[in-house]
Amino acid sequence: MIIIKRIIQKLMYLMMFFIKFREPIILSNLDELKDTIDNKYHIKNILILSGKRVKETDYYKNLVNKLNNYSISCYDEIPSDPDLQSIEKAVQYSIDNKIELIIAIGGGSTMDACKIIASRITNNISIPKMRGMLKIKKQPLDFILIPTTAGTGSECTVASVVSDLDNNQKYAISDPKLIPYYTVLDPLSQITLPKFFIATTGMDALTHAVEAYIGKATTKKTRKDSIDAIRLIFDNLYLSYTTPDLEAKKNMQIASYKAGLAFTRSYVGYVHAISHSIAANYHLSHGYLNAVILPYVLNEYNNKIDKKIYKLMLALNYIDKDTSKRDATIKFISMIKELNQKLDIDESLNLDLNDEVVNKMIIHCKKEVGYLYPVVCYFNDKTLKKLYNIIGNKK
Repeated sequence: MIIIKRIIQKLMYLMMFFIKFREPIILSNLDELKDTIDNKYHIKNILILSGKRVKETDYYKNLVNKLNNYSISCYDEIPSDPDLQSIEKAVQYSIDNKIELIIAIGGGSTMDACKIIASRITNNISIPKMRGMLKIKKQPLDFILIPTTAGTGSECTVASVVSDLDNNQKYAISDPKLIPYYTVLDPLSQITLPKFFIATTGMDALTHAVEAYIGKATTKKTRKDSIDAIRLIFDNLYLSYTTPDLEAKKNMQIASYKAGLAFTRSYVGYVHAISHSIAANYHLSHGYLNAVILPYVLNEYNNKIDKKIYKLMLALNYIDKDTSKRDATIKFISMIKELNQKLDIDESLNLDLNDEVVNKMIIHCKKEVGYLYPVVCYFNDKTLKKLYNIIGNKK
């Protein structure tokens, strides 16, 4: 079975060189956004999609004022964990208001929801049938993404994740059509972001870059993007967390973007699969879970990642050539744990685990990894159970 998975992954890896992955055009501020809409779109009706917190920010209000020559509909019913029902409600709202362009402003949840809403408007298929790869037939309604966090990478990726609350599952949907044509990377959008989200979304970006780098489907470009992202995160995340420094926040946006580009081509791995399975059952934030889970999964890979981590640490100038490969990995894991501590990320999940829930999460995890994620190695049920119990702090 593993051999078949590896063969399919190799074929998918080769196929990726024949799929056109566009990169969004980056806009730096709301003035550039306004000029782009005025010059590139011939429309009247715009939907601004957000959560309730973002809608109260000055940046959001400036966005609405900047577009006062259009008919603006404001929709703020996107929950922190977008589900099938909330997205279908937004789809109907968009249709009723004859929306021609969606601007999503917020974190990964809002941007992910935007991609699916835009796709549902133009594709007459249900969200569950979009699950997986390349299931979206028609180009989504035009949309522009404005991330207010620096970490999810959704502003440039092929991916979107949506929850099925009835079945306690998360659907991963991947298609190049989900890449926006424009994204706005403006550090001013992060000024009011709570510190918890600065920390956890930054660690989300680090997880994207690391999993893309150590996986078995890397390219020269994805490795470079991953290295650049990891360097920027270690250099800027704590500063962004502790100060309003706009340069640090801009650098974190670039790191998120580069990490997003990397995992769009090279995918992620067990950290994400375990995170999604826990989030589906315990409704904890994705970035927070990734921050907690990442060191444990890297440690479980043991010496299978030593060669790649050694090269990474050399590229970052964090070790010298005389450092052993095993020591390089140990140091890298310790750096991640130290960064978690500096960012006040509590690793004590204290989940109410039982064998039934753990077994359910193992099935979810294995199904997500499946044939798609080119993981370093495959974990068996015993190893996954051990990881869930360690991560969940089961005594």
